[in-house]
Amino acid sequence: NDAHGHPVGDLVLRGVAGVLAAEARATDLVARYGGEEFALVMPETDGEGALVIAERMRTRLQETTFPTEAGPLRVTLSLGIAAFPDDGVEKARLIEIADGCLYHAKRSGRNRSARSIDLSGGRTPC
Repeated sequence: NDAHGHPVGDLVLRGVAGVLAAEARATDLVARYGGEEFALVMPETDGEGALVIAERMRTRLQETTFPTEAGPLRVTLSLGIAAFPDDGVEKARLIEIADGCLYHAKRSGRNRSARSIDLSGGRTPC
């Protein structure tokens, strides 16, 4: 939005949503969480399985070019993963951990996925 304006930003966000939805399984829920953030709910999927799916989505998105009036654009995806019940049993706790992992992924170079267990060697938040 800052570099190319809201119409281009909206087009890219719709494209990102399309890629995520196309890569999601029928049981998964993909939703825009706010701004440029998305949430994916993957029932009956543990952290390891969520990482596999997240990486598939991340790779697909980085290979996608969005044609816009500002020219072709490519974007990347940073993901934070929290798994029920390993990382928490309450919605607020799972969101807190996923958000912390997301920011860890961004601080660590972007275009990557992060799980708390992989980062700390244990079950603690990012």
